Amino acid sequence: MKMRDQFNALENEIQRLRQQQKAIVILLEQPRLLEQNMVTKERWVDIMVAAGMREEDMMNWHKQFEKMVPDAHQEFLESLNIDEKEIIKIRTWSKES
Repeated sequence: MKMRDQFNALENEIQRLRQQQKAIVILLEQPRLLEQNMVTKERWVDIMVAAGMREEDMMNWHKQFEKMVPDAHQEFLESLNIDEKEIIKIRTWSKES
């Protein structure tokens, strides 16, 4: 039974990663969206939700982004026209485990 539980946990993690991948692919296919500030915070959240991500998945996405490339995470948040106070808040909880 333990192996089945581990298998299911891995399958769930794979699904979450695929959802994150879908959201990133959307941006990679249309980089002008970010470059021209055509994607707002609200629109980005809509994209993530459409890709099947839940709130928990989106928070994990931010945490991984902050961990891997903090400067790019900052630039990304700025590109969404998020105000400085909210960016600080997002980056602060993104650094927490």
